[in-house]
This record gives sequence, structure tokens and C-alpha cells, in this order.
Amino acid sequence: MTVFILLPCYNEERNIKELIFRISRACQNLDYKIVAVDDGSTDETYHRLSDLSKTYPVVVLRHRENRGLHEALRTLLIYAYKTAGNSDFLITMDSDLTHDPKYIPQLVSACSKEKADVAIASRFVDGGGQIGVPLYREILSMGLRLLVKFTLGIPIRDVSSGYRCIRSSIIKKIIDNYGFERFIEAEGFEVQLELLHKFFLNGARIIEVPFILDYSLKKGESKLRVRRTILGYLRTILRLKSIRDGVCAQKPG
Repeated sequence: MTVFILLPCYNEERNIKELIFRISRACQNLDYKIVAVDDGSTDETYHRLSDLSKTYPVVVLRHRENRGLHEALRTLLIYAYKTAGNSDFLITMDSDLTHDPKYIPQLVSACSKEKADVAIASRFVDGGGQIGVPLYREILSMGLRLLVKFTLGIPIRDVSSGYRCIRSSIIKKIIDNYGFERFIEAEGFEVQLELLHKFFLNGARIIEVPFILDYSLKKGESKLRVRRTILGYLRTILRLKSIRDGVCAQKPG
């Protein structure tokens, strides 16, 4: 069993060396590989990654121009689809140090012991929480949770967390069902909700593991644009609801 740690990176030169060091320390008892995509960074992220690959088990992929989180995740998940075995696990996480790598072994262990397809590092279950998160982001998260609960019926509290452990086999199933182009159709941060919904519709067993997000560790500017993100989530939820309603209408009885 290999754990593939998938890192979308955009202008993370201040964080990436420390992050990869922490990953290596957290995963010292795991067979792991780091796969990082530089998404058109305008700083030294790509060169830092290339240097780190000489010391750590890092595979560096590159977008010459910035395409956004959704395209970075598409590149990483297609790489895993083509490379990982069915018994392997994939970790998706942010590269800005807010997702502490110490949770990686816990997520893998929970996925394995609970026979889950997806384990989400969750801020909103007992033992989870967040530190230093701006008020507008807290409000956005709360509103999103309520909207998703009543429109999509996904029984998960932290629907926007991108820190997840995913069985390779469920990603292969999703990509086989939707194709390389359509397994991700969202165009922003709402990609995490879209993937969660597709896991849910395709029968994945999803669990949540307590996680503390420490926003104070973040270096550099936030890449989230509030108005664009809110509109993107609303469009995505409406689209996913129509898909869900169509699936329900096709079920007998």
C-alpha cells in the first residue's frame, strides 16, 4: 500500500519546503510519494519543488499558466488514476501549511479500519475546530453546510474541507463513470463539494476524522475571492441538485 500525497501549488515558495519536511516526518512509517503540481506560479515554487525532489520522494508536474484549483486537482487525480493501485490511498491537502501533515497517518488509519472510501479531515465534528479563521470564512462555511444539507442531503458536516484521504479505487470508479473531462466540472473552490457529491452518488462510504485547522500558520495572501466563490458554490449546488434529482427519478419505486 502506497500513500500518494497530492499537492496543488500556486505561489507557495514560502511554504513548500517546510510542508514537505513535515510530510516526510509525519509519514516516516508509511510508504508514501508526494505528487505536486505547480499551477503556473509566478514565484520560485517550481524551482523549489524541483530542488526538493532531489532529496524527498517528490514527483513534480507543471502547468505553464495558472489554471485554478479545479484544474490542478484534475491533473493530480488523473496522475493517480494512471499510477496508483486499487489498494493505494490518496491524500489531498492544501500547500499553505494550514493542513497539518500530522493528520495523514490518522486519516489513512481511519479509512483502513473503518473500511471507508473517503475520510475527511473535519473541523465540525467532536474534537475538531479552527483557529484564526476570518469571520467571513466562518460564515461562508456555516452557510454552505446548511445549504448542502437541505439541497443535496449529503450527511457530512465539513463539506468544503479539501483535506481528505481517498481510496484510489473510488477515484478510478468516478473517472471511469464520468470521463477525464467531466469528473470535474466546477471551476473554483467548489470543486471539493462536487467531488464529495459524486463520491456520495456513487455509493462511497464517507467518514469524518477530527481536525484542527490553524489559519494563523498560513503565509501569503488568501487565494479565495468571496463573491466569485459564493456565486460558484450556488451554481454548482444547483447543478448538483439537478443531477441528484435526475438520479432519484430513475430509481424504481
